[in-house]
Amino acid sequence: MSTLAVPRTGTGEPWGPEEFTARLRAVPAGRYHDRHPFNVRMHNGALTPAELRRWIVNRFHYQRHIPVKDALILAKFDDSALRRAWLRRIQDHDGVTEGEGGIERWLRLGEAAGIRRSRLLSGDEVLPGVRLAVDGYVNFCRLRPALEAVAASLTELAAPTLMRTRIDAFERHYPWIEAGGLAYFRTRIGQGRRDSAEALPLVVAWARTREQQEAAVAALRFKCDVLWALLDSIDTATAADSGAGTGTDLGVAGDTPGPPAPGARR
Repeated sequence: MSTLAVPRTGTGEPWGPEEFTARLRAVPAGRYHDRHPFNVRMHNGALTPAELRRWIVNRFHYQRHIPVKDALILAKFDDSALRRAWLRRIQDHDGVTEGEGGIERWLRLGEAAGIRRSRLLSGDEVLPGVRLAVDGYVNFCRLRPALEAVAASLTELAAPTLMRTRIDAFERHYPWIEAGGLAYFRTRIGQGRRDSAEALPLVVAWARTREQQEAAVAALRFKCDVLWALLDSIDTATAADSGAGTGTDLGVAGDTPGPPAPGARR
């Protein structure tokens, strides 16, 4: 991964708003997990059903902690209008009523891929490295100042493009996944665009010193590393049992594996 080097020296004059914004945008442009080999294979249609199911199961561990980290960020705000705005992010994932929200849509993605929701909810198949990455991000949002916690959320700058790529890849290469299961990705296009448009001006306004600006850039780099480490764990597990190709190594015994995608590894 190549990115703009930003040493956290805390010295010198603050960057102007345009330069600071450019440095923030450069982080996901160079380090976002769309470049990870596992995501590249996914989007090229090279994953087997077992590999794709492993990703769905482990990524769900991250998804279910998004409202948790957002609740921790919200608790840092002393402005009621800002709390109301950030509350919408929690509702986006938890829903306003039962059966709504991003977590529910991810459960439906799992079902569309042949994974019982009880398996997803149990968390029994979550890899240790994935737990470590998610815990690290949640604790970062718990312990770091609001500026850095909000800055870390700016991976949303790259999310809409990734979601569009993913929808196209799933429709093209993994037709065995029911179309309704892609609702999470479709919804996140608009939500990611809205969330980043709200968070970026906050970070630019709050970071008034060079040290604060560098801390914000470092926080965004950390978040990119979290997402990359999560995929590293999944990719390593995939490599360890490549060739099994049974579709049952995710604890989904009894589910019917879909046919391999064209060109998928066996």
